Amino acid sequence: MRLSLHIGLLLSAALLLPFGLGLWTLMDEGEASVDERDVVLARMTGRLVSRDLQSSNRIFEISRELFDLSRLPPEELTGVLRMLYKQDEDLSVVVLLNGQDEAAVQPVFLRAEQIENHGTINRLPVDEGDLARFLKHLPVAAAREDGRAVSGVYVDHRRNAIFFAGATLVPSGDGGKPWVLGYERSLRRVHQIVGAAVDEPQAQIFVVDHGGRLVVHPDGHRFLNRESVADNPLVQLFLQEKKQRRLRWQGASGNWFRGAWTALDQMDWAVVVQRPVPESRTGLPAWIWLAWGGMALVLAMLAWLLARKVASLQLETEKLRIGYEKRQQELQRAQASLLETRKLNAIGDLGAGVAHEFNNPLGGILGLTQLLLRKKGEEDPDRRFLLRIEAEAKRCKEITGNLLRFSEQQGAEHREPIRLTRVADMALDLMRSKLDSERIKIETDYQDAAVRVDASQGQLQRAVINLVQNAETAMDDGGTLRFCVRRDGDWAELAVSDTGRGISKENLGKVFEPFFTTKDNWKGAGLGLWVVFQIVEDHGGVVGVESEVGKGTTVTLRLPVWQDKSGESASKASVPLA
Repeated sequence: MRLSLHIGLLLSAALLLPFGLGLWTLMDEGEASVDERDVVLARMTGRLVSRDLQSSNRIFEISRELFDLSRLPPEELTGVLRMLYKQDEDLSVVVLLNGQDEAAVQPVFLRAEQIENHGTINRLPVDEGDLARFLKHLPVAAAREDGRAVSGVYVDHRRNAIFFAGATLVPSGDGGKPWVLGYERSLRRVHQIVGAAVDEPQAQIFVVDHGGRLVVHPDGHRFLNRESVADNPLVQLFLQEKKQRRLRWQGASGNWFRGAWTALDQMDWAVVVQRPVPESRTGLPAWIWLAWGGMALVLAMLAWLLARKVASLQLETEKLRIGYEKRQQELQRAQASLLETRKLNAIGDLGAGVAHEFNNPLGGILGLTQLLLRKKGEEDPDRRFLLRIEAEAKRCKEITGNLLRFSEQQGAEHREPIRLTRVADMALDLMRSKLDSERIKIETDYQDAAVRVDASQGQLQRAVINLVQNAETAMDDGGTLRFCVRRDGDWAELAVSDTGRGISKENLGKVFEPFFTTKDNWKGAGLGLWVVFQIVEDHGGVVGVESEVGKGTTVTLRLPVWQDKSGESASKASVPLA
């Protein structure tokens, strides 16, 4: 019995050293995995903050591409600035400076009384002192050198907020000194992003600038006072431009901490993640390992438990990585959708403004022409010209009406049972002279001329005209345009085919995207098929496209067949409808 005990003790002592080394290795791997989680969290938070800050610059770059600001009249300039101001609730001021660094129009902002009178506005108020402070910090000189620039952050204790100013260079239409489009933005949303990224109560996430001073911190008093944290070991790594991204250190009180940092894109700032290290992870003295010489089985159990801990931490890190990738994809999709929405809103606002401005003089022309027609007899030679003026004025009124409908300032049109053949014939009548001049032959194949759909005739006619215009553009040297109306069960189909150049396979999936076009030299804005898609979808239908390069394109509109009150389909109803 004693011999067995001695052998067991000797074996335990022999296993102690390699077992202890192995266990220590496993602990190091576990700690490295935990530290890697801090690196991932810092990097993910940094990318979210960078994307949010860059979104403001992107808004103003898009406006510079869409509008020739230096040539617009003051009223339209003010409208563009207001549109930009509405894109982001964290924007407090938007201003446009001319070549002499003077405001081209009145800066756009809201005063305190305006916000109080409109309880749903979630913006910071601006007074004359706030405006002067913003203009003082606006980096005009830096923007004229580099094309765009952002200022350092500055604090407004009255509004309990921290801001930075950005400036983007705008070309001058007359070749003179460029203009500057500037804005002031608070870091309120950045503070929300950083606060939402905290994964446990003991952790701290904060943002510092290139001088080691706080930009965002959970303690509002500290970051509003721009407190310096340059003595923080992680901040020191950032200020010294070290490549090391994570660190463990012992504080002045003897407690241990760990954390990681990452630099922001295009901003000389850094995101820092810091948290205390539990006492169980600060390491054990070597003599404890020696004292456990007779506890090989216990150590083996601890090793097994630690291995499970390592696996759990690795799984958690993988979940964080997958979650981060999903969040990044969602953010990219949201940004793409936001960009398209802003483009459409801008075009819609401009279209509505142009339509309203044209309607007044057109009304006058039409009214005066009709007065002159009353004074002219049937044999008067001038009557023919007056009738032509009246027809063209009405046509211009219809165009402005289309602009207003595109900008969504018109109510929903009346719907009624109508024949698809009638819609096709009316569209062809409007476009026939244009098609004849382009040497385009028209063919119709009305397999089910009686089929009806419940729809707005004006909307469907607009969709068909867009298809005809696309087909006419695709047939540069003439060709054949074919209309086919048929029924497929409970669906009515209108197919428009051309013998034009066709669409490549890689572009076929993009044709319904707004602003996408295959026309040379941007003959169109890329909204034709997008409008068709929206109209058909609004009527509960679908749009299909088939195309082959060099052979032509077929676009098919599928709409639900109209059913009368008795349940009979439209093609069997006996009541004559439009």
